[in-house]
Amino acid sequence: MFRRLRSFKGNGVSRLINPILALLALSTMVGAQPVPAKAPEGAAGAGDAQLGFDLRILLSQKAAEDLARRGEGIIVSANYYGTPMVAARRHANAAGMIDLGEETRTLSKPPGSVRLTGDPVDRKKIGWLQEPPMVNVNIFTARRSSPDNLISCDFIDGPVARVAGRTTTLTCSLIGENREVSLYPR
Repeated sequence: MFRRLRSFKGNGVSRLINPILALLALSTMVGAQPVPAKAPEGAAGAGDAQLGFDLRILLSQKAAEDLARRGEGIIVSANYYGTPMVAARRHANAAGMIDLGEETRTLSKPPGSVRLTGDPVDRKKIGWLQEPPMVNVNIFTARRSSPDNLISCDFIDGPVARVAGRTTTLTCSLIGENREVSLYPR
């Protein structure tokens, strides 16, 4: 490979190109990886993502009866996050992710519908991400009647774009019902 570089003939440009090509070839041979640059603040792309979505919460018959009898509510918690670009790793949490914000809603008389807006998301941090924002949504009892969570629910963990602008139905049952939960988006 280096012989071909030396045999390159041309005007004075070949003297400049040969060392550059040699460095590129050498970096490829040792497995060097390019380091992505930090996206400029306010850059188009992930920062312009729609972050709002709707949830429809359904309860099994046993869960609906038990929660009504207890006067128990449910809480919907959405945590927005993403994988940091190399330049933003110093801002990552203990799990290695960038926390973008959290949004919670309480349903006093479940079941029902909930609108998550994405308003609490720190939009400047979206520019620190390698990919568009992700969201993790969990549902649990409000713990008015018991210190313990009483329900097991489907949940969301994935790109916000896969649930944004639409309604996702999540089903909950009493923990003792042993119903298998589903992960969304599918």
